[in-house]
Amino acid sequence: MNLTGVRNILTAHLESLRDRDGPAGSYRGGRGRRTDLYASLDVAIMRTLMGDDLRLSLAAAERLGWADHINSFQKPDGTFTDVFTHHSQLHAHGMVIGALGALGERMRYPHSLYTPLIPVDQVGTWLRQIDWAAQWSASHLFWGGMHCYSMSATCPDEWKQAVFTWLDDHLDRDTGWWVRGIPHTDRHQALGGCAHILPIYQHHHHPFPAPERLIDSVLAMQLPDARWLDDPGHYPVSYLELDALYTLKFTGDLAPHHRGGEIRDAVRRFGQTVEAAWNSRRPELLAEHPHILLGLVGTFGPLQQHLPDEFTDTAKWTDIFSDRRLYQTDVTTASSV
Repeated sequence: MNLTGVRNILTAHLESLRDRDGPAGSYRGGRGRRTDLYASLDVAIMRTLMGDDLRLSLAAAERLGWADHINSFQKPDGTFTDVFTHHSQLHAHGMVIGALGALGERMRYPHSLYTPLIPVDQVGTWLRQIDWAAQWSASHLFWGGMHCYSMSATCPDEWKQAVFTWLDDHLDRDTGWWVRGIPHTDRHQALGGCAHILPIYQHHHHPFPAPERLIDSVLAMQLPDARWLDDPGHYPVSYLELDALYTLKFTGDLAPHHRGGEIRDAVRRFGQTVEAAWNSRRPELLAEHPHILLGLVGTFGPLQQHLPDEFTDTAKWTDIFSDRRLYQTDVTTASSV
């Protein structure tokens, strides 16, 4: 699949969503819709995933203007208004860190979102309060909280070790899923949650205890139609597929001799599904909010990483989990704690 053509179409579409009468970085949630915070964040992150270094491609005034627009949604207590649908403040926080990091800019106000999770002796208490049965959305708290805090230079090594100890101790070593002994509310929860936790292992080079078993679990989840999301009628590419591709890439790199051919076959089958959806349902996909398109763009990244000779472009595509440029906590934020 020629990703150069995909990138050109997506770039032109995102440009069509820019509010030409608004400030720099102001984007609409779709044609004819209002501007909103997440559209501004999503576009900055998507451009980064498609190989655009905004720190070089944009003039300093435009980068600052984009950041000022994002920061116009921040309240003096450090939280954000206009959070997308059901997402949490910590999810919005993680998204803002990603977008501002890509722009090389900072939040306007300090925050105290990390306060409840910072005491080392409270790490286990904070982790236990996550809804591990319904962790696909609940793990956003970990991603935007513990993971983002762990990327700060002020985060002590003993805190990170306490987090890894808890996660390692509560991992089901037979499946690679969290949390051992807690049934999930549906088949999607473990994968959707796992993908938001694995980046802390990847970014801090901490050994993940069960890569082979996690590979087995993700491969077993793939459906006959090559998808991982079992939700007929849902838009044709979902964040859960991004989660699956990222998880297989991360664990496949850790265990390169375990079912490598089956991983490539699974990815190739799904890639064919994505290509067919792009070719036949493109208007439907492009009509979605940019936050849904971010899932699509984030899917093309690991497809290229898995199969670089089949998903080709002059640009190197990345993804929302592995790209460390999206987790520059020290660059983007000043915590009030």
